[in-house]
Amino acid sequence: MAAKKATVAKNSVIAKTIDSSVSNLEAALAKADKAVVTAARESKKLLAESRRMRKRRASLASKKKRAVAANRKNSTADTRKAVKSLTSELAATAKAIAKVTATRSAVTTELAALKQSQKALAAYVKGIAAADRKLAKTSKKKRRVKKKS
Repeated sequence: MAAKKATVAKNSVIAKTIDSSVSNLEAALAKADKAVVTAARESKKLLAESRRMRKRRASLASKKKRAVAANRKNSTADTRKAVKSLTSELAATAKAIAKVTATRSAVTTELAALKQSQKALAAYVKGIAAADRKLAKTSKKKRRVKKKS
């Protein structure tokens, strides 16, 4: 039996592979940049919404406190109704805060991972660019200086 000859890769194939790999890295870096910007925007929006909800909860808590005091002082149908409606609004707000907090936590985790990937990609692209610059320089041989005897 004749042994199969191992194929040797051609320079054009290797050069094409290098070029496509570098362009893939650059494309991935561009996508990572866009993803980081989008995730940061989303995180900022959720942070603002979370703050707004917490302010609303504090406001409703103080209103409920006043309504409970008014109900103790003079219990009428209106005061009982006010306490009941404030209690339900406060519960709905607490539920919304929990939902926003969970969403923001997920977005923050994803943003941290995206930033890490972006940092790695940027380092790879920067290293490749530096290597390309080094390879593009013409190699000049230094002349030997003869020692005087």
